Amino acid sequence: RAMLVGGCVRDGLMGSSPKDFDLEMYGIEPQKLKEILEGFGRVDAVGESFTVYKLGNEIDVSIPRRERKVARGHKGFVVEGDPEMSFEEAAKRRDFTINAIMQDALTGEIIDCFGGQEDIQKGILRVVDEKTFIEDSLRVLRAAQFAARFEFEVEDETVEICRTIDVTDLPSERIW
Repeated sequence: RAMLVGGCVRDGLMGSSPKDFDLEMYGIEPQKLKEILEGFGRVDAVGESFTVYKLGNEIDVSIPRRERKVARGHKGFVVEGDPEMSFEEAAKRRDFTINAIMQDALTGEIIDCFGGQEDIQKGILRVVDEKTFIEDSLRVLRAAQFAARFEFEVEDETVEICRTIDVTDLPSERIW
């Protein structure tokens, strides 16, 4: 099953045209997925720890994955793909509820396990899962970026979570 995920779904629900599309493919092994995608043209495989297949400049295709923190920094993760992962488990690794909404690429069905649509309507930025959120210091900067870009209020608990995260591991160019 092909599910649009992340910013392209969020942007569409907010009335904006997405600039790119992320597809998570469920129920298919990575090698078979690559073979199918090659039927559409050139496929570039990118990613240091987990393969994402790029079709042109606008479409990224991957299988669902889980991440585990193993080292300091926002790149210190081991990533494992799992094509049989549930939608809820896959969405749980996302940073904010507004980015954890999925949409079936063929039927248009929305799957929103964490209340992201309601948070969009209320103009609230809220963490999906504290345990996974705190593993990536870059998410603190993303909170500030999304709050400013969308003029959203950051939920109080999310603010408190962000305050506990050490951001000294972030490269200065990311902070800039």
